[in-house]
Amino acid sequence: MPTLDFRTLAVDPTTARFAVLVPADLLYFQGHFPGAPILPAIAQLLTLVVDRIHFVWPDLGQPRRVARLKFMRAIDPGDEIEVQLERTGAEVRFTLLRGATDCTRGALAFAEALA
Repeated sequence: MPTLDFRTLAVDPTTARFAVLVPADLLYFQGHFPGAPILPAIAQLLTLVVDRIHFVWPDLGQPRRVARLKFMRAIDPGDEIEVQLERTGAEVRFTLLRGATDCTRGALAFAEALA
């Protein structure tokens, strides 16, 4: 099964940027939708966003709430996506871009930071 190979573009205490090529044979495309596959919303949140958040800020607990979530453009097989993260306390705002085009954006509120 193909994996996502993230390239770190920038990381500091409150922001992070990654690039990733979304492989055409990624499991999440199967059945969503036959003949015109797009990356499902849950896969975007879990594999592109939450995974990177926990990679950069492992002190955050589990997500508690999603806010201001907007899906503007589909993410297709083979797309090169930039993941942008901005942390304020226990909230992380995110944007998924294809080139200069916003595909998805929103914010995740996390459980209080782990000790």
